Amino acid sequence: MVLYFLTLGIGAIILTGYFSFYSAHRALLSRTFEQLTSLRLANQARVESFFNDRLLETEKIGSSPDLKELTSMIRSNRKNISLHKLFNVKNTGYYGEVFITDSSGLILTGSQVDSSLLTVNGLNNIRSGKDKKPSFILDYCSGDSTNSYKLFAISRIQKDDAFSEYLALEISSTHINNLLQMQGINGGFGHSGETYMVGSDGLMRSQSRFIQSSIMTISVKSDAINSTIGGTGEAIITDYRGIKVLSSFGKVSIEGLDWTIISEIDYQEAIAPVNAIRNSIMLLTVIAAVIFFIITYLISLKITAPLIRLKNAAVELGEGNYTGQLTDVSNDEIGELTEAFNKMTVKLLEKDAALKIEKYNRLRSTIDGQDLERQRLSRELHDGIGQNLIAIRLKLGAIEDNLSIQENEKIKTAIVMADNLIDEVRAISNALMPPALHEFGLNSAVRQLCNTLNESKGIAIDFQGEISGTNLSRKSRLYIFRVIQEIINNVAKHSEADKFTIFAETKDETLTINISDNGKGFNAGSPCSSSGHGLSNIKERIDLIKGSLTLNSSEGNGTQFKITIPVNKPQNDKHNPC
Repeated sequence: MVLYFLTLGIGAIILTGYFSFYSAHRALLSRTFEQLTSLRLANQARVESFFNDRLLETEKIGSSPDLKELTSMIRSNRKNISLHKLFNVKNTGYYGEVFITDSSGLILTGSQVDSSLLTVNGLNNIRSGKDKKPSFILDYCSGDSTNSYKLFAISRIQKDDAFSEYLALEISSTHINNLLQMQGINGGFGHSGETYMVGSDGLMRSQSRFIQSSIMTISVKSDAINSTIGGTGEAIITDYRGIKVLSSFGKVSIEGLDWTIISEIDYQEAIAPVNAIRNSIMLLTVIAAVIFFIITYLISLKITAPLIRLKNAAVELGEGNYTGQLTDVSNDEIGELTEAFNKMTVKLLEKDAALKIEKYNRLRSTIDGQDLERQRLSRELHDGIGQNLIAIRLKLGAIEDNLSIQENEKIKTAIVMADNLIDEVRAISNALMPPALHEFGLNSAVRQLCNTLNESKGIAIDFQGEISGTNLSRKSRLYIFRVIQEIINNVAKHSEADKFTIFAETKDETLTINISDNGKGFNAGSPCSSSGHGLSNIKERIDLIKGSLTLNSSEGNGTQFKITIPVNKPQNDKHNPC
């Protein structure tokens, strides 16, 4: 019962914990994705605003009359003039070098080293059709003689409605990185969150939080890059570091750039709160299991203890003990079951007592009937056959003197045979109902039995004490005589003994008779020892007079009987065992 309820309780806790854990897991992932998307959109708005402002500035400078005039002077004089000094573009902090180039890639002014970055990698973009737009952003490009990368804002210089020259302003990557530096714990990104930008070639366009000098050097080949072809999205992916992350990604809308902005946080950090919830659930499950076990155990004890008592009482009832009564003050079904069990015990006790009375009466009637039949047979033998045999004996004696010597011898032989037959009939009659029992008492009848055993079997008999029948009823005396007679017959037939002892005494209103022999004995514990009628008759007769029998015997050590009979009050023939 404890295991059943414990399994049921723990199963319910585990199912509840499982549902709570995965509900919290889904909710946390959903909330984290929402937070990542919010941060990505905020950074995306700042990046787009920054680049749009740079395009407007570049376009404004490119359309100014002073720049048109200066461009004409540069083209005519072929002088390399530092433009940033003229327009103070570096004072804004957003720009580096300033260049003017024509559509053929000829650098009209600016540093030749830096300008090579523009001409080698950016000229094709300028010629590809982007020059049809007034301004655009030229993606990172590198020169042949350096590993540095530059990002430019390009604007046409309008001159007489012709667009043949271009203004190129180098945009500082530091400021771009500063746009995305609001990450980490203060920025809502935790310990592992970051936002970065990736170009269409899969290379980083912003500084990684974890890897130095990552612009245009770290290749990002994650599912987020492939997924941005269809627009924005959220996914659990493996990032450029090979770590499982939660990622929110989308395209940035900047003229001239094909960039993807990605906000990510490590999966393990994101689900750390729900893992803490899982650990708490596991701990609470263990604590709840212990508490549930204790409570279930106590409840089960309350339920099973009376059931165990009922089971034990039922076992005792099955073994014949009808006196056990259970006490249970509970008003539940177990109390009703206990009450029903007690009623059943009382009923069985009454029926058992009735059966015992009936058994006693039947047994007494059977034994009394046997004794009456023996008495009748004894009288018939003594008064009928015995008297007829005596008459025959007398007839033979009367004709003995009137015969010849030869016939006289035959008559004498017949007279001897008649005498022997008379003795045998008398012996049978005495065995069936000894006259000494009624005429001289129990003690004399037992002594006569002993003398008969000594004469017939040559067994030395030592009879000590006295069996007084003063406080015994006639039937009790007869039963005791029959018991001793049965024992003596068994000794004569089976024991092979040469010595037989009877010791009787009356003490404390109890008659005790000890009978022993030095015969071969038998195994008293063997089933065969109790299968004979002799021992059964002995036990039944002793039970009828409320006595007790103790039998001790073993092979080679003789047999000892101890018979104990209460004689505390006179007994009558209507003895009742109840």
